[in-house]
Amino acid sequence: MNRDNVQAVPVIVALAAAIAPHTPALPGWVIVWCVVMWGYVLAGLKTGWPTPGPILRHVLALAGIIGLLITFRIRIDADAFVGLMAVMAAIKPFEMATHRHRMITVLLTYFIIITSLFRSESLWIVLYMFFSVFITTAALVRINHPGGRYRSSITLSGRILAQAIPLMILLFLLFPRLQHGLFTMEAPGAGKSGFSEILAPGSISRMATDQSPAFRVAFDGPFPPTDALYWRGIVFDTFNGTQWHPAKTPSFIVPDQADSADLVSHTIILEPHKSRWLFALDRPVIGPPGTDITTGRTLYSRHRVTRKKTYQAVSRINPSQTDLTKTEVQSPDPVFTGHDNNPEARLLARSLTRDIPDVSKKIQRILTYFTDNNFTYTLTPPRTETHPVDAFLFETRQGYCEHYAGALAFLLNVVDVPARVVGGYLGGERNPYGNYLTVRQSFAHAWVEVFLPDRGWTRIDPTLAVSPGRLARNPDGSFSYSGDSPAVFSVFKKMTFMLEAVNITWEAWFTGYSFSGQKALLRQLGFGTSWGSGAVSILLLTLSGLVMAVFFWFFLHRFEPKQKDPVAEAYALFCKRLEHIGLVRNPGQGPMDFLAMIKKNRPDLGQKAGAITDMYIQIRFHRTCPDNMTRQLITHIRQFKPSRRAGT
Repeated sequence: MNRDNVQAVPVIVALAAAIAPHTPALPGWVIVWCVVMWGYVLAGLKTGWPTPGPILRHVLALAGIIGLLITFRIRIDADAFVGLMAVMAAIKPFEMATHRHRMITVLLTYFIIITSLFRSESLWIVLYMFFSVFITTAALVRINHPGGRYRSSITLSGRILAQAIPLMILLFLLFPRLQHGLFTMEAPGAGKSGFSEILAPGSISRMATDQSPAFRVAFDGPFPPTDALYWRGIVFDTFNGTQWHPAKTPSFIVPDQADSADLVSHTIILEPHKSRWLFALDRPVIGPPGTDITTGRTLYSRHRVTRKKTYQAVSRINPSQTDLTKTEVQSPDPVFTGHDNNPEARLLARSLTRDIPDVSKKIQRILTYFTDNNFTYTLTPPRTETHPVDAFLFETRQGYCEHYAGALAFLLNVVDVPARVVGGYLGGERNPYGNYLTVRQSFAHAWVEVFLPDRGWTRIDPTLAVSPGRLARNPDGSFSYSGDSPAVFSVFKKMTFMLEAVNITWEAWFTGYSFSGQKALLRQLGFGTSWGSGAVSILLLTLSGLVMAVFFWFFLHRFEPKQKDPVAEAYALFCKRLEHIGLVRNPGQGPMDFLAMIKKNRPDLGQKAGAITDMYIQIRFHRTCPDNMTRQLITHIRQFKPSRRAGT
């Protein structure tokens, strides 16, 4: 393998560091692909294996692209894009024969580092990106100065990074931001939620062990009580016999926003789930910009949530009839699309509520059926096929929240009591260091809303009838927030809470600094004109350019490294080693006089000291000398290690 390929080592290290944050989501074969390709290059430095030629490299590239097409099919998203970058980065070190290709590979590495923000904008990813940029810059220095020491490359890389940080901060704060963005790309792995837009037995219980966060919530005032922590997401108002579905085309309302003591303002950081539904405390009355409130009192975004989203909502946790709009007071349409499903459950509903005209008593009678017939709340309910409500009520009698909510809503609709299922989350885990709640995927929950003529839609949670402890404990066994929740945590849990709080504070600032945030900063700086004015943009860009130019001129001239003299440094080391044994060179003493003093006091060192002095004088004072004499001088001085005792 060509000796120039030795420079592939720092480049491969930089590529591996850039790809590392993506490895959890990359297909396994892509990771193996990178390890094999890079391993072959590194092994070839020792074994002399031949470098693949152009034809073989093209074949490898084609094979990698075919593998990506098989893996991702026709999907074009950030995962597929990062996979393509990894496949190309694995092959690129084979092209290290020229300086041009080495530079292109380093530039590709910088580009891969940027893609880390596709996956996460957390503080830890940003810090890792700084580390990766540091490694890549050291590789850049190395390939442009291959004869230097690695230590010098690392030092220069750190200096360049330190110079770039002020410029980075300035551009982040002042570079004009687009209001809606130039383009959007889905975050890798987005699309995970506690429930889908189809509610069926097992659709929520499968998330009971998923501890990943769904969203985090901070309140503008005191925390609501535990029994109010119902996070509304989607309303299922159509049942086809086996599954519940939301309305195909949602309709919207303009709710009354009158002042009320029950209004709770809260800020939510929502993880991406590729749907349009936003979550808020039950029931929302004010949503963020770009969001509508449906007739089911859910927040419906005009764009799919493909990246982490921070928004503010206002909810009324104790709605009364005066809060209802005209649409909400009207009796809803029936929810059934078929009338031949679950026949046994239909007979049960009619028999339980026979001769009971009062709606509230009908509801209580059906709930009593759950408590009096040994129903069990379980995270692993048995699967049911056709007629799932019949199977749950008469055979298994074991279920999760979606089983109880779906069965209750079905039974009530059979006896002409309008009912629907609401999907969302219940509870939350409070972070003692961040003063916010974390709602995890395992907290996914379903409950029922019943239409009462005098009160409108009213929440009923049948799960609490068979498992009252669900309100106090989350499905994972942790305590849901309450005023008397246990405050004793393990050291590991405390560290987890602390690191999470630091990261959330960072993300709130980093991701929250948007177009509107920049406008607010400009107003504080005295710029009242919006970015719509080209004059303001040009002024700020010009000002930024001048500040950067002045900064770099001062920094480069202030810290400009002095030209090193290897001969002087080597002779200074020679004098220093003699000083350690008591032979101190006087100021102004010439090399020949110093040599005479050495021979007088330590005759045993005379020969070696004389050879070093002769080479030093020849390099310093003769016009011509062998090209390799400087290197010989440095080698002799490094090997010159005199002892304090003569003759040893």
